[in-house]
Amino acid sequence: MAKGPHFSKKKKQRQTTLSPNKRREQRLNLSKKQSENNMLEHRRSWLKEGFLFFALILVIVFLVVFKTHRVSGKSMAPTFENSDRIIVQKNTSPKRYEIVTFDPEIPNDPSYVKRIIGLPGDQIWTESNAVYIRPSNAAPWQQDEVPQFIISMLPDSTLKVLVHEEVALKLSGLATIPKGSYFVLGDNRAESKDSRALGLIEEEQIEGVVVFRYFPFNKIGLVH
Repeated sequence: MAKGPHFSKKKKQRQTTLSPNKRREQRLNLSKKQSENNMLEHRRSWLKEGFLFFALILVIVFLVVFKTHRVSGKSMAPTFENSDRIIVQKNTSPKRYEIVTFDPEIPNDPSYVKRIIGLPGDQIWTESNAVYIRPSNAAPWQQDEVPQFIISMLPDSTLKVLVHEEVALKLSGLATIPKGSYFVLGDNRAESKDSRALGLIEEEQIEGVVVFRYFPFNKIGLVH
């Protein structure tokens, strides 16, 4: 049986022709969108670079002004315990009762952490192996005002400390603590190697004043 001619129906697609004004408007919108995207990307890049630069400046300032230190031993207990992490402010003159780190100038010994007890200009004298330190122009302490880390404070604010014979002999000729010298003690006297064995600490040995503890986390805070 002969087949008749096959006719395929083609679906006519309607093509929409945009006017010149419409095409111009689309090009402008596309260009505007690309410009906004470029501006946003540039702003993000600028912010990222600015943040990195600011962070770098903070790190540099921190390294110049501060240093970190890890407490070793129990010489400052209960103020600090073994392995506490602290921040030390460098290039600052310590005040009485502030805590400092210093180089003991003993081979293989790391920096020590101690409290400033005697300042330059304080009166100092010895009797046998006892050293007496009296702050210049100091008013007598009231008993309830004596800091807990002070053990032997006389009524006239004179501190009495038993030292090694070599230290007592070295200090015996002094009437005042010399300029640039300090007398330091650990809060835990029984476990501390300090000015009782080392004598006066020179300003050049002091690395800075302890200002902050950042570990352990439950004890984070300023150091007074």
